Amino acid sequence: MQHPNIDFVQGLYGAYMSGDSERVAAAFSPDVRWHNSGFDALAGTLIGVPAVLDYLLGQDHLEDYRLDVVDLLASDERVAVVARSSGRRDGKDVQNDFIQLIHLVDGRVNEVWNYVWDQRAIAAVFPAVAEPSEAVPAGRG
Repeated sequence: MQHPNIDFVQGLYGAYMSGDSERVAAAFSPDVRWHNSGFDALAGTLIGVPAVLDYLLGQDHLEDYRLDVVDLLASDERVAVVARSSGRRDGKDVQNDFIQLIHLVDGRVNEVWNYVWDQRAIAAVFPAVAEPSEAVPAGRG
């Protein structure tokens, strides 16, 4: 028997991959905080469901996107996801190994931390809009 938080996150990933924005939105606390590591245009902190949904389900993504979950580890408050995503953008192939730490409160995602392994590869396909020491791009907290 696996932990119920693993079932929850697997369902959330399934909804994300199928583009089910209602199910994805329902999984988040209204004041969810989503942190992306790195120094590319996607790095920084997003606050609130609309900002997170725009990031997750927006139009500025990879072509031929693929997401493979390698492992899930769970406790009563957190789920750690080890995964790999891949795709293509502007003729450039990218593979992104990452760890995602998800904090759950009252059965909803309250905070997420994404730790990208190859930040340079991500920056090559999502160029930074500001230097790392400058302000976070507009719309991000």
